[in-house]
Amino acid sequence: MLNPQIATSTDYPHLVALWDRSVRATHHFLTATDHAAIEQALPGYFAQVKLLKWQVGDTLVGFSGTADNDLVMLFLDPTYFRCGYGHDIVQQLLTADHIQTVTVNAQNPGALAFYRHEGFEIVSRSATDSDGRPYPIINLRYNPQLSLRK
Repeated sequence: MLNPQIATSTDYPHLVALWDRSVRATHHFLTATDHAAIEQALPGYFAQVKLLKWQVGDTLVGFSGTADNDLVMLFLDPTYFRCGYGHDIVQQLLTADHIQTVTVNAQNPGALAFYRHEGFEIVSRSATDSDGRPYPIINLRYNPQLSLRK
């Protein structure tokens, strides 16, 4: 069973390592320089959100970060892609944290397809990410009537 726990700064090294594995599997568009800069900035990003680590037993499957009703980050270990954990995490966050919005990189079609399948619809686009990097962003909002997986 998937178990969320509040992550603390002592968890950061494990979360950063998981982020690195996940991003290497999905974010092929990132330059090495940007990858390194984002990785360096992660502890600061972590401190700004409600950070949960998601485990099955003692095994770290992924982590999420929310702020207000926004899902700011969700990363799974690639070992657990397409196992239903992402769906379970989003469903728990919809219920517990009332998430309504999420932002994805336009160059990550797998993430966009995942969130659309979960009931999120595109509401806007941006040419750059929140740090001004040249990575187009898609902003989505949850619409329960669109969810393909209930």
